[in-house]
Parts: sequence; structure tokens; C-alpha cells
Amino acid sequence: MAFSDIPLFGMLRERMHWVQARQGVLSQNVANAHTPGFTAQDIKEPDFKNVLKSTTSGTLHMTSTRAGHLSGSTTSTSARGDFSTRNAPDSETSSNGNSVVLEEQMMKVAENQMDYQTATTLYSKGLGMLRMAVTGRAS
Repeated sequence: MAFSDIPLFGMLRERMHWVQARQGVLSQNVANAHTPGFTAQDIKEPDFKNVLKSTTSGTLHMTSTRAGHLSGSTTSTSARGDFSTRNAPDSETSSNGNSVVLEEQMMKVAENQMDYQTATTLYSKGLGMLRMAVTGRAS
């Protein structure tokens, strides 16, 4: 199995791509905070079920160790979530038609930064577990 075929890393990679795309959109919102008629944009968060389907290849099979265990399988599709922008006006619109509220955008930027840090921490912890499994020792 290739490293890139591990579902955990595929989902984390997808999450980091989404966070990166969202950071660009939020930056544009902040840059256009005083542009007349500008509507704040955002990117729809990927649905976990679709991301799981897009990052798993083939079929997942659960292993049953006893006759009474339930068996199940799921097939995957390669439907990758799109990161298209959508209008997401903030709570108020100014008299010139601009719908960007800097305070709300900065809160979204901070949330986005925490999402990125969480994904990178999980990615690094996953790599550490693989390293330990291969070498038999921690770091």
C-alpha cells in the first residue's frame, strides 16, 4: 500500500487544500473591505461523507472476529469536493453596498488558522505512528 493510499492522510490532505483555498477567499474579503458593492465570499466546507468517499480507494471491508459480529462494506466514488466560492455576506451591509465586516472576517481567519494547525498536527502525529510502526521506536 502506498503512503498516499492511506485514507487518514488523504482526508487530512483534502482538509489542508480546503483551508488553503478558504484562506485566499478570506484574504480577498479583507482586502476589499472598503470596495463599494463588494459581497463577502466564502467556500463551502466539505461534507465528511463525500471526503471519506473521495479519499478511500476500492472497497472498505470490516473484519469480523466472531460469528455474531455485523459485517459491512462501503464502496467509494471518486467524487472530489469542489471548492467553489459562494456569496456569504456578513451580518451587515454598509451604505455603499459592501457586505464585509472586518471583525467577522478576522474571526473566520483565526478559525481557519486553527483548522490548519489541527490538520498539520494530526498529519505529523500520523507520520510519527507510521515511523514507530516501521522502525519499532518513537522518533
